[in-house]
Amino acid sequence: MRLCKILEVLFKVVPLRPWQGFLIRRHMERCPVCRARLAGREEARRVLFSEDDMRGLGSFWPSIRTRLSRPVSPAPPSWVRAQRMRLAAAAATLVLAVVLGVLFFRGFTVEKAAPSRPAEEKFEVEYVKVGGEPADSYIVKSREPRMTLVWAGKRAKGGLS
Repeated sequence: MRLCKILEVLFKVVPLRPWQGFLIRRHMERCPVCRARLAGREEARRVLFSEDDMRGLGSFWPSIRTRLSRPVSPAPPSWVRAQRMRLAAAAATLVLAVVLGVLFFRGFTVEKAAPSRPAEEKFEVEYVKVGGEPADSYIVKSREPRMTLVWAGKRAKGGLS
């Protein structure tokens, strides 16, 4: 459902028919909820009528036919279409710039380096035994400057150490 809401926003933000067609096709391929809400062929046929079905209704069909044969309202002038394209391109560029900016600045944030420890606090584990047998040891430095974890575990038999 959340993806459906995002699709609606993208559909309204970029009013280009090829983009909108792509969004709808892609969404219907992937969204089982919307796909289940689509009408099947038989269901769609029940609501469609042919001209022969409408003949018995008297003057109803001829009046619709004359309305349908009227010229469609004129398309907006070319400068209006060009202005819409510029607006859509500007919106897409702005969205792209914001996304790239967020990705760029998140990926390159500078983390403060942990302060180095004085030489006298550094140590090394050369040999560890657990239960009288040699063991593997792991040293983990935490983010706390005065904490170091040493973990020792029995070696697996036949494993590499």
